[in-house]
Amino acid sequence: MISLKNITIPFRIVLTAYCFFQFAVQVLWLSKWAMPKIIKGAQHNDEKRKIALETAQKHVKFYLKTLSFFRLVDFNFIGNPMATAGVIAGNHPSILDFIVLLVDFPNAVCIYKSQTNSNPILADFVKTAQYIEGMDGSSGSSKRIISNCCSSLKKQYQIVVFPEGTRSKTALSPQRFRTTLFHAAAQLELPVQPVAIYCDPLFLGKNQSWIEFSSAKNNMTISYLDPVSISDLPAEEQTARGLALHTRKLIKEELKRLDSLKKE
Repeated sequence: MISLKNITIPFRIVLTAYCFFQFAVQVLWLSKWAMPKIIKGAQHNDEKRKIALETAQKHVKFYLKTLSFFRLVDFNFIGNPMATAGVIAGNHPSILDFIVLLVDFPNAVCIYKSQTNSNPILADFVKTAQYIEGMDGSSGSSKRIISNCCSSLKKQYQIVVFPEGTRSKTALSPQRFRTTLFHAAAQLELPVQPVAIYCDPLFLGKNQSWIEFSSAKNNMTISYLDPVSISDLPAEEQTARGLALHTRKLIKEELKRLDSLKKE
């Protein structure tokens, strides 16, 4: 006799494949048609970008609703996303993290890996969105990134970054945070908002396949913590490194708190 579980998993795999296909179609349509058309027709550059990304945000919300409708992922947002200019720094357990944060920060400037330039789905999107390319192996990468981020922050944009530089190895312990983006926040004395992203179970993480993702219902909690400024730290820790360490500490504490709630 075939069990219900054996029927459900293949069905979830089909739904997952459909959602990946839907994501690709939406991104390609946005980056190759909808967003370029808006940007070409708008009058001011900042206005162009804002209108185009508001269109992208609608598609992001629709995509997340699709994942929820098919009971592949339940999303839970808690806390208050920062409304002022600053750095939004989160841990990076899943490839969905970047997409999820666009719900509350549609007009933010995101940092992306240089490998994305060769990604047939995302390459045009990150360029059209005017995101900032991350480390590319050159000696001047850090200076370039800090300069570009400071320029965007001065224009009152927010910067979204995952300081680990790659996906987390575990759900509860983010890897070491790189300090590059924290230099921009420190220089301009702007706040950093830590964002704890808790996945139960860990899904679409490092070395995990989408088939694993399909094997069970997944839960993602996005917890916006109170923003922290460099002036909030003890005098000896008021550096970019101190700000990075403090942000990572707050995220780790929140991840453990969220995990403890699951066990109660």
